[in-house]
Amino acid sequence: VIPKNYPAYTSRRVHVAQWIDGEKLSQSTADDVGALVNLGVITYLTQLLDTGFFHADPHPGNMLRTPDGKLVILDFGLMTEITDDQKYGMIEAVVHLINRDYSEIGDDFVNLDFIPRGTDTSPIVPALARVFDAALAGGGAKSINFQELAA
Repeated sequence: VIPKNYPAYTSRRVHVAQWIDGEKLSQSTADDVGALVNLGVITYLTQLLDTGFFHADPHPGNMLRTPDGKLVILDFGLMTEITDDQKYGMIEAVVHLINRDYSEIGDDFVNLDFIPRGTDTSPIVPALARVFDAALAGGGAKSINFQELAA
């Protein structure tokens, strides 16, 4: 469910949308939460990799479960577009991540303009390996040490 927007009442600093009753997905104890999380992932991947226009603030506070078991995505105040080259670059990065081909992820970061062209990415490969190995080993995003990755 996507809340209806009210552009006549919306400004650069205030986004006005329809009120939808529900509970935060992250706090719900309903049996279907796992399925709704999967639906959310598919929804965001479709936005990101298919349409190229996506909700750029996906966090648990922006997702609700309605009383009748529907997923609600809130707060479309931060949206962005990506190019086809960026879409393909993200797909390549995900494939390299899944295959733990970390030396290629450095090049993916350059291709995605995360790192300037001409930068030697070889020094970041060991940090990428440590950080992403922990995440892929079952720790998920919670196990990523962003301070270590940034350093």
